[in-house]
Amino acid sequence: MTTINEDRLQVITALQAQIQSFPQGQSADFSRWVDTTSRILERLFSDQSIAQKFVLLTSAGMLQAQLYLENLITDVNTGLFDDAKALNEVDEAHFHLIISRVLHNFDKHIYEMYQKPVHGNGTLKLESLGDISLGNEYDVQRLLYSLLRPIFPEARVEVPTDGGYKGYRFDIFIDSYETVIEVKCTRPNMSERKLTEEIGSDAYHYPKKHIYFSIYDKAKIITNVDAFCKNYNRTHDSKQIHTIVIQPIKII
Repeated sequence: MTTINEDRLQVITALQAQIQSFPQGQSADFSRWVDTTSRILERLFSDQSIAQKFVLLTSAGMLQAQLYLENLITDVNTGLFDDAKALNEVDEAHFHLIISRVLHNFDKHIYEMYQKPVHGNGTLKLESLGDISLGNEYDVQRLLYSLLRPIFPEARVEVPTDGGYKGYRFDIFIDSYETVIEVKCTRPNMSERKLTEEIGSDAYHYPKKHIYFSIYDKAKIITNVDAFCKNYNRTHDSKQIHTIVIQPIKII
């Protein structure tokens, strides 16, 4: 399978060969070829300005057409058009926007999927959906991972790492973006202090650029969610720490 730039080079090389079939000097055939080639270049680069510049420069004749195509080949080979990425590639800024939205709206997925009344013509029954319970962080991790993996298929769960003093496991790890998502689910016998100690330890030992703490505060042990998140959204030793807390209105 060829890359988009390899396809461009093949097409431009073929266009160069076509120039040789025209006699010296302007002709009706050459004018039609210029018009057709300009449309090809516009589709090839998804840029109307390249086609317009080609028409403008080649109005002087075949030599200018040849030089313009040679310059396009040089630009492609030097990486001028390398920023034209595949449509399914997500840059870092949009990656973190997607992660943030999924984590901040996790409770909406729970409501829409498991708590909202089902359509009368559907085969899913609310009673059956109600049997699904988020009992601990492994349940939350499974559900959260199922939302993220269709978007980022390379995401992995329970990834072991060597922390030096002792080993750790990343709950959800997306290596290409240097991002770890650590899932927490609070319990009635868990104190807020215990939760903060776990977050502090993980933030210190996890050797990745971005660490997200996704906290499903099922037991509602966090007394002030806004203050808690503000305190644990920070930069620490070049690591970006992001903390999201969801407190369910209805515990499931």
